[in-house]
Amino acid sequence: MKKVVLMTVALLMVCAAKAQFSAGDFTWGAKVGLNVTNISNFDLKNKSSFHIGAFAEWNLSDFIGLSPELMYSRQGARDKHDGVKYKLRVNYLNIPVLFKFYVLEGLSVDLGPQFGFALNSKAKTKHNDTTNKTKIGDENTFDVSFPIGLSYTYEGLILSARYNIGLSNMWDKDDVGVNSKNHVFQLSLGYRLSDLF
Repeated sequence: MKKVVLMTVALLMVCAAKAQFSAGDFTWGAKVGLNVTNISNFDLKNKSSFHIGAFAEWNLSDFIGLSPELMYSRQGARDKHDGVKYKLRVNYLNIPVLFKFYVLEGLSVDLGPQFGFALNSKAKTKHNDTTNKTKIGDENTFDVSFPIGLSYTYEGLILSARYNIGLSNMWDKDDVGVNSKNHVFQLSLGYRLSDLF
C-alpha cells in the first residue's frame, strides 16, 4: 500500500509541476535499458537484467537541470560452483533525483541521490534440469545509493550511462557479517514524450 501511495504522490507532483512551468522549462518521457549488477563483498559474478520507467526534467538555468525519475529495476548477482548455478534477484522501485550539469550542448554530467524500495527478492538454483526458486524476504526494504553518469540528448532521444554506488546495506551487517551494497551499471535509451504533445 505504501508503494502505491508513493507512486501516486510522485505522479501528482509531476502533473502539478507541468502545470506551473512553461514547455521550455519542463520535459518528461520514458526510458528503458540494461542493468549490470553485483553486490559488494560476496565474491559473486555480475548479473544482467533491465530497468524501465519515467523521468522529468526542469531547466533551472541554461547549464543546470533537475531530473527526478521513477524506475523499476531488477538487481542482484549470480555465481556458479560445482556445476550449480546460483542467481539472486531483488526488484526495486528506485527514485533517483539527479542534478544535470550541461558541459556541452546536449551533453550532461548527472549525479545525485537515489532512494530505492525493495519490492521482492528471490534466489534461484539450477543443477542439470532441476531448478529451485526460493523467496528471500529478509532484505532491507529501503536502499540508498549515489548515481553518477553521463547523458546525451539529440532531437528528443536520450542515451545515458550511469553507475549507482550503493551506500546502504541490502541486508543487516549483523546477519551476513559483511557489507552488502548494491553496485549497478546502467545503459539507458530514453525519449522525451513531451516533444510529441
